[in-house]
Amino acid sequence: MDLVKPALVAAALLLAAPAPAQTDLSAAFATSYAAETKGDYADAIAPLRTTYTGTYEQNLRLGWLYFLGKNYTTSASYYQKAVEQRPYAIEPKFGLIKPLNALAQVEKMLALYTDILKIDPQNTQANYWTGVIFLNRKAYDKAARYFERVVNLYPFDYDTNLSLAWTYLNLGKKPEAKALYTKVLLIRPGDATALAGLKKL
Repeated sequence: MDLVKPALVAAALLLAAPAPAQTDLSAAFATSYAAETKGDYADAIAPLRTTYTGTYEQNLRLGWLYFLGKNYTTSASYYQKAVEQRPYAIEPKFGLIKPLNALAQVEKMLALYTDILKIDPQNTQANYWTGVIFLNRKAYDKAARYFERVVNLYPFDYDTNLSLAWTYLNLGKKPEAKALYTKVLLIRPGDATALAGLKKL
């Protein structure tokens, strides 16, 4: 008595075998990674364009490769497609921020950071850079809120302590600024920026 019929075995093998399209896509990605390692971004893009079907993974990868090749407008367009395909994902939003930053489109960057924080309110990267945008705009009260979140999560982080110290200094919160500048000097003894901040106090 046959426990497994030959026809069932053949069907199982067919199901287990990768589809030709999937094999082509895997090969395209492998070729693309190899070319990227050499810094040949045009060659890294080519196999993905040849096999392009508009998948999220292709759009994300093409966004990255066009960014590396300094074609920021095209990079942004592919990342935007990825954002639209996965609206609740953080990954493509952070990707899109890269070419937008290169294109100095700060308002769009801020909108993306806001979207990320709606999904993940404690995201340290989004909180920090949102704080930086408001700091650059001298909106110190808004900047403080975002830097405070990061300092609460990472109390010994150099960049955020320094940014929050400067923010507090501009808000007239001198004791708080002094405490943070002092902490920065524990993180990086002799730090010139922290010492300059203490002199301003």
